[in-house]
Amino acid sequence: MLWAYLYYYQLTLDQHQLAITQQLGSSADKPVIVYCEKNNGIKQLNDDARKAGIEVGHGLAQAAALCPNVNIIPFNESTESDLLIQLAHRLYPLASDIVLDSHNGMAIRLDNLTHYYGGHAALWKTLTRELMHANTSYQFATAWSVEAAKVLATHGVNTYFEHHDDIKRALESCHLSKTALAPKVVEALARVGITKVHDLLAMPVHELGRRFDNNTIIYLTALRGEIFPKASLFRPQTHFDNFIQLPFDIENTQHLHPFITQQLERLSHYLRARNLYTSALTFSIHFREAPVMDIAIQAAMPQASAQGWLTLVTLKIENAVLPEPAVGLTLSCKSFEDIDSDNGDFFNHRFNEVAQKQLIGRLNAKLGDNSTYQPAAADSHQFDGMTVTQSNTANQPYQSDIVPTFTFTPPKPLTQATQVCFGPVRLNSEWWHNTDHKRDYFIAQTSQGVRMLIFKDENAAWWAQGVFC
Repeated sequence: MLWAYLYYYQLTLDQHQLAITQQLGSSADKPVIVYCEKNNGIKQLNDDARKAGIEVGHGLAQAAALCPNVNIIPFNESTESDLLIQLAHRLYPLASDIVLDSHNGMAIRLDNLTHYYGGHAALWKTLTRELMHANTSYQFATAWSVEAAKVLATHGVNTYFEHHDDIKRALESCHLSKTALAPKVVEALARVGITKVHDLLAMPVHELGRRFDNNTIIYLTALRGEIFPKASLFRPQTHFDNFIQLPFDIENTQHLHPFITQQLERLSHYLRARNLYTSALTFSIHFREAPVMDIAIQAAMPQASAQGWLTLVTLKIENAVLPEPAVGLTLSCKSFEDIDSDNGDFFNHRFNEVAQKQLIGRLNAKLGDNSTYQPAAADSHQFDGMTVTQSNTANQPYQSDIVPTFTFTPPKPLTQATQVCFGPVRLNSEWWHNTDHKRDYFIAQTSQGVRMLIFKDENAAWWAQGVFC
């Protein structure tokens, strides 16, 4: 077996720098540290903070003394776990056997993929290209087991090993502090002069059994490649759920635009990798004290394009008022539609149909989901009730070539010159409607080319009943 281990040593910092770059257009030259309150230590830092003398493991007071203007980002293990899952979603279409380790580690089995990619070089190039698009920093290594690959990756080997001899030589030079052994075990071994993995693996099996418990022995034999402990493989979620911790408090929705764009691009990648569309998604804006604000967006037609969704989202949130500064943003999508690849009709989605649905989607996003109506023919032979704004799903609507798109209720006096194109059609009122009238209907056209439905009543007065579109 051959496993690759990816150690994402600064996920929180990468996410922050990506957000700043999208907001400002370039990375800001300012010292940034990721601080863990639990152990009062610095876990991640950028180059500017490193130049100021700050190191991983320093306390907050020491970091502030070395660099008073340092930007502090709180460390959240749950947030990093979510980011790791997002990376696994990106890599899953390329490699199916993925194991997530803690909040910043990922193992990928490679030996069963070389046949499909045509060799180790092509496989690794494909994976690293996808990681480059993800804009994340990582250390990597390959070995015969997940445990051995993790030791090499956290040691910063950054080498793709194919042969066991190369893996063994690299592994023997690693310090025991990079292994998963308990600190007390590492200290006990150091007192007897064992500080490298080489010294530990050189010990005979019966000596290991006398000195260590069963869990430690299992781990050491996995380092040797003698056994392969079972691991739970990653499986993609059936829905898309992406959370972004904003790098600073945002007071209006216009400044959320770069982060919304970032999330829509991730959604687009998720959909295209699975050959899916969606017509509904929800943005949730998080605050420190105020309740979460949910904004649902509906599209008139399913789509996977980030740019198409961005237009609708922008229209939807531009007038929204935030109750307090936002600190987080979540994009969730739970309903999907398959792309129909069997339809070979090149003219299936003509421009007029697509443009019409796009316009309806934009109007709904701007004015509200119940702001647009679809005119349809109703079950009536009287033109007064022949056009409705909600189609009757229980029965088939009445069909006629002279049904107008929009009708006037009540009819309007005809005040402009028209030329009759069709008619007359005489219709009597329905006896159960308590109205009694007899009308002669005509289709007429104005000088501007607008077709209208007009009628002459019993008193020879002319009225406009509706217009055709």
